[in-house]
Amino acid sequence: MPIKILAFDTTTELCSVALMIDHHIYDHKIVASRRHSEEILPMINKLLAEAGVALRSLDCIIFNRGPGSFVGIRIGICVAQGLALGADLPLVEVSSLVVLAQGAWRIFSIKQVISTIDARMGELYCARYYRMSDNNCWRCYNEESILTAETIATDLTCSTILKGSWVLAGTGWNNYVVLKNIKINDTIFLKKIVMSPEAQDMLPLGAQSFRNKMFLTPKQAQPVYLRNKIVST
Repeated sequence: MPIKILAFDTTTELCSVALMIDHHIYDHKIVASRRHSEEILPMINKLLAEAGVALRSLDCIIFNRGPGSFVGIRIGICVAQGLALGADLPLVEVSSLVVLAQGAWRIFSIKQVISTIDARMGELYCARYYRMSDNNCWRCYNEESILTAETIATDLTCSTILKGSWVLAGTGWNNYVVLKNIKINDTIFLKKIVMSPEAQDMLPLGAQSFRNKMFLTPKQAQPVYLRNKIVST
């Protein structure tokens, strides 16, 4: 059944919005740094106008629950709650780390992905994924976690399951020397392409959850930080 879905992401410096009308995708993104709160609503309104649809005519709104920037996650959830309440729409949540995996699949068509987002203070948000089939279903080998760059490097070097081709997606790989040039025998790593979660990659994930009736009310939308300590800037 054709669906109309809005997705947006504010969890990293990249601010992105995407809209799926049937199978046509409208997409817009900018590097917003600390301007997410100023940019996100005008970007959403512009995309809806471009597609010629009203917010109330959508089937659901997809938001990124994190992990990522503490402030960015809160902005995204507040915007999602406000839009959902105003238009009486259900919400669907996605993880920023799974969104990175979906972006890697879109670019490389490789089913094995390790996603990282730089959490600062020498740590990274990290998860390892395998794409089960072509229906946007990802299996997480380990729980989403926050680890030091050295721990991730050690885990990868000692791993017995890293065979074949993997995509190293996210900002963490280029920000730490111990991870930047990591090599493992019999393993091919592709990286430096998928850097930030993008709203267009939230659409297939959210559409799958929507079809499975995995909805949230605005009150149920909660952030996932993985770390309770706020980074000082």
